[in-house]
Amino acid sequence: MMIPKSMFTALVCLLLLTAGVAAQPQVPDDNFIEGWTKSDPLLIFAGNDLYGHIDGGAELFHEFGFNELLVQRYTGDGHEIDLEVYRMTGPEAALGIYLMKCGRETPVEGIIARSSGDHYQYAIVKGNCFIQVNSFSGDEALRPVMTALARQVLKLIPDEKPADLFRHLPPDNLVPHSERLIRGPYALQPVFTFGQDDVLQLGGIVFGVLGKYTDADDSVYTQIVIPYPDSGKAKSAYRNLVNNLDPYLKVLEKTASSFIFKDYRDRFGSAEISGAVLTLRINLRQKP
Repeated sequence: MMIPKSMFTALVCLLLLTAGVAAQPQVPDDNFIEGWTKSDPLLIFAGNDLYGHIDGGAELFHEFGFNELLVQRYTGDGHEIDLEVYRMTGPEAALGIYLMKCGRETPVEGIIARSSGDHYQYAIVKGNCFIQVNSFSGDEALRPVMTALARQVLKLIPDEKPADLFRHLPPDNLVPHSERLIRGPYALQPVFTFGQDDVLQLGGIVFGVLGKYTDADDSVYTQIVIPYPDSGKAKSAYRNLVNNLDPYLKVLEKTASSFIFKDYRDRFGSAEISGAVLTLRINLRQKP
């Protein structure tokens, strides 16, 4: 049977395109900067294999949405640097991890993507990838090498923008660079304990946003806003919060859609549901 010319041409183009994709390097090749080469084979940790690489931190990645991790070590001039590329399920998941890991954001000169770092480690986010470049010695002279490696790996990652989840945060009195994402109890735990397990029913699916705000007396409190997919899921989460509230939180006032509480430090907080949105405030000096 003779294949039509048009079909044959399309098939050849498809095979060439597939071969091109397969040949695309996953990490920068040798001599991304002269004299620096791969010292070990590329390591790939997929799914639950991440627990074998990260001791005690894999849960956070899985909560946000983890696919696989690429690890490549490079050597040059008697030094070593390490590249880690965490491929997440989407750009929102990658941004969530970045914001949890970057500390006080200090952008790296020479890197266009959002970044933060020093001479020991760079943290970078682009598209669905969270990237770390690690220097084992912390030698300041290695900064150009770290930057060159970061710039090369960024060329391999599509520039997919995350959804603007932070639009849910009121802009007035928001402390700059305090925004964070949560998607379950592991991201929420460093912020506040409302109850055991996934008391807000985020389930590694629903994104919540939080930021720090200044009050009238210049004190700082935190506001968390969770837009659920629909009002039914929001009501379910609110009921679960009410029924399983941490015993160290004392409820002072309560209505059908809100309550005010005091924590063990004698600071105040509140929870309020409106439609599909749950809003929480914590660390208030004055009763709201």
